[in-house]
Amino acid sequence: MRSVEREAAEWAVRLRGAPTEADREAFKLWCAVPGNAEAFAVAEDDFAVSGAASRTRIEAMARSEAGAHKECNAPGGFRWAVATIAAIGIAVAFTWQMGRQADTPQIAEGPMLPGQLRLADGSTVTLMDGAWAEPQFSDTERRIRLHGGRARFDVAHDSARPFIVVAGVSETKALGTIFEVDARSSVPTVKLVRGSVEVRLGGSSKALRLAPGETAEVSDDGPRLLPAMASPVQTSEPTTMLAADALPLGAVIDAANKANAKPIRLADPALGSLPVTGRFDVADSASLARKLAAAFGLDDEEGPDAITLSKK
Repeated sequence: MRSVEREAAEWAVRLRGAPTEADREAFKLWCAVPGNAEAFAVAEDDFAVSGAASRTRIEAMARSEAGAHKECNAPGGFRWAVATIAAIGIAVAFTWQMGRQADTPQIAEGPMLPGQLRLADGSTVTLMDGAWAEPQFSDTERRIRLHGGRARFDVAHDSARPFIVVAGVSETKALGTIFEVDARSSVPTVKLVRGSVEVRLGGSSKALRLAPGETAEVSDDGPRLLPAMASPVQTSEPTTMLAADALPLGAVIDAANKANAKPIRLADPALGSLPVTGRFDVADSASLARKLAAAFGLDDEEGPDAITLSKK
């Protein structure tokens, strides 16, 4: 994909969010460059492949929204508006651009939580801080390109097709694990939550393997393990405290079950993808279950062998 096409998609997402006045001025300057405004029209063919936004629906949306994007007055303005709304409709605030492998499913069908997308292989991705990504699945590998922001990847195991996330100059390879990639700066960082990943400079064969809890940054010189941050202030906070930032409920429960004799169970496995944010002491499963039940409007039933969370 050419850089102008990526920029066109990024602008569509940024303008749909909460653009600043500086963003709008920058957008006007970008549109003044020959070929940039036309890139929106060309993007229509790429974005319209999503079943979530049929051409009829896109055109209806474009008629009502065309006035919202007067900053870019290119020839063929209606076609430009159609392409913009197509990009926005698919993104739903988080743009995913489909790969060109038409014969390989990229994103699974079915309802998804805000900010979360489920890939065709069963993996889930949580997008944060304006992140967007391109799934590029094939028969031999599962490749994701992350653009900006942060993302958490909960990877379904598939030893025949490695899962690779590309962010800037970095490549992170995992077979079945949970990890985060922060692409907000020119030097991406990778944090492993569970499992095992290999981090490398793109195009290099030298890889750094991370253990759970470790973080690495990847510059032009290659991957480097970052030292653990130690607080200079002594605290009595339990070491079993878990800081969750849009962490899937299933991962929070897994952490609690490792620290407790009485596990927490989910009556419906689909609940495991609910995003959890906050700080929790996972050493007390009964207290944690009550807090999670209150947060998501669930029932918590404590039995002799386990605590079960279920829909009311």
